[in-house]
Amino acid sequence: MNKEAFKERLFKEVYENHWLKLYLHSLKIVDDEDDAKDIVQEVFTNLWHNFDSVGINTSYSSYLYASVRNRAINYLAHKKVIVDHERYQEAQPKSQSFNEPDVFLIEKELARQINAEIDSLPPKMAAIFRKSRFENKSYKEIADELEIAENTVKKQVSRALQLMREKFLHIKYYLFFL
Repeated sequence: MNKEAFKERLFKEVYENHWLKLYLHSLKIVDDEDDAKDIVQEVFTNLWHNFDSVGINTSYSSYLYASVRNRAINYLAHKKVIVDHERYQEAQPKSQSFNEPDVFLIEKELARQINAEIDSLPPKMAAIFRKSRFENKSYKEIADELEIAENTVKKQVSRALQLMREKFLHIKYYLFFL
């Protein structure tokens, strides 16, 4: 049996033996069926893509439970940030000087400028930044995927944020006076 066939057989066995238990574990944490399924699917997808490089020092069961727990906790933390931001936005007084199309155009232009600035970052830094901010991947996940040190990922994201802050300092003052 070749290596790829062995990998497929082993993965299928792990998937069939653990999916339901992991789903129920995830469901207890996030309390939403679709989100629980997505979390388990992401864990198995990550396992499949990194099957050869994942260093499992314990059993697959322990590894998978920890992965589901961590991903579910990250999901809840991200969801809380979104909810808090929405509440903050709702609590802000609506400006009388803008109508909806004006706000939409300003947001669209700001998004365009942000994407242009991300594109101007060094390619590796931009890729790491996108994975961190737009794909919501942890530093560890990015490090594993790109086969680099976790500390390198942290430094690259930090440096990207610093560069972006410097570039957009003028926008903060502009928006303050609108």
